[in-house]
Amino acid sequence: MPVIGADILVACTSIGLTAILTMLTYLSTSPIGFATKTSFFGATGLGAVFALAKYEVLYGRIHWVWLNMAIYLICLLVSLPAIAYRPNAYLYSMALLSPLIGLLILNSKRCRELRHKMLEIRHKREAIIATLKKQGRWKWW
Repeated sequence: MPVIGADILVACTSIGLTAILTMLTYLSTSPIGFATKTSFFGATGLGAVFALAKYEVLYGRIHWVWLNMAIYLICLLVSLPAIAYRPNAYLYSMALLSPLIGLLILNSKRCRELRHKMLEIRHKREAIIATLKKQGRWKWW
């Protein structure tokens, strides 16, 4: 279970740092209100999609991990060309490092084991539900 917590923590860090870096570099010439709203709603949208994909992975639908991987890649590819604006070195390095750590966590042996265990649990749950439906004792409420 520490893999789930680490993945969510790194995702929040990655999305947040990418939003800050975007606001300070790409949107630096825009009005402050526009830059703030754009980065806030972009980060909120990415966070919501990441949470939905993580929920589906934990429910046993392991192909949703590709959406998590895509969000990490989006954060990496948005942060990478920001070097042209000469951002703060610490902010830039952390904005590049956090999606890479997230991709490393998703590719770890422990995370793969977790996804396959969740798939086994989903298959067992579906088998139990099918048995209960045949017996007429399944109630969904």
